[in-house]
Amino acid sequence: MLTLYEHSTSVCVIKVRLTLLEKGIDYEGRFVDLRRGDQFDPEYRKIHPGAVVPALIHDGQTILESSVIQYYLEDAFPEPCLMPEDPVARYRVRLLMKTVDDPVHPATGLLTHAIAFRKDYRTPEAIEARMAKIPDPRRRARQRAVYEEGLGASLAVDAVRDMEAAFARMDETLAHGPWLGGDLYSLADAAATPYANRMNDLGLFGIWAERYGRVAEWFDRIRARPSYRTGIADWVTDDDRDRMAPVEEDAAGRVAAILAG
Repeated sequence: MLTLYEHSTSVCVIKVRLTLLEKGIDYEGRFVDLRRGDQFDPEYRKIHPGAVVPALIHDGQTILESSVIQYYLEDAFPEPCLMPEDPVARYRVRLLMKTVDDPVHPATGLLTHAIAFRKDYRTPEAIEARMAKIPDPRRRARQRAVYEEGLGASLAVDAVRDMEAAFARMDETLAHGPWLGGDLYSLADAAATPYANRMNDLGLFGIWAERYGRVAEWFDRIRARPSYRTGIADWVTDDDRDRMAPVEEDAAGRVAAILAG
């Protein structure tokens, strides 16, 4: 039995959910309401001390960290295989998985908070209430900066440039086949999908689609897969769409200006 502690729109949860769906693995989902702060509940922190999702429990063993969970699922459930056989292609998959972990994941978080979630923390009191719930001081500092300064924060500017480098790497990798694993849909495709999708939700993906045609075509193929509908689209509510809406109307223009500069 597998139990996944999950949330509807969490990028880290989605990459695991897509892996489970692509492998056809049944699991029990337990919803962690991130907006309500369930991830900070003492009972959940016994499962994941870092107060983040996802967490996977398989036959009593707790598995943490989304990319590690993906590798675990590949080892525990090897069929269908989501890793190419060719060593060079496997290298490309692992490199992109590492890129997704850092810098793509922190960059995506910063941009999401700077562009969309900032609307929930418009006053110093609201910001301080949020900060008091975050156990990691580095995470607190990052979120405080983008809540207070938005896209003007130096961290947000760096995040835009990190995303640019990541999409460039993806485009280069896609020269070798339709998927990030070459001819095979791989763990890297599952890992990268929620981040491309988040940029789309924030109204930013079009910027990179124009710059990197292979990435744009890849995302079209991704959205045509049943796992995209079941693992992403079917979860999205009107409330989620409202929450992802940019605080500033010209957020995409400001991001494009950062890239132009």
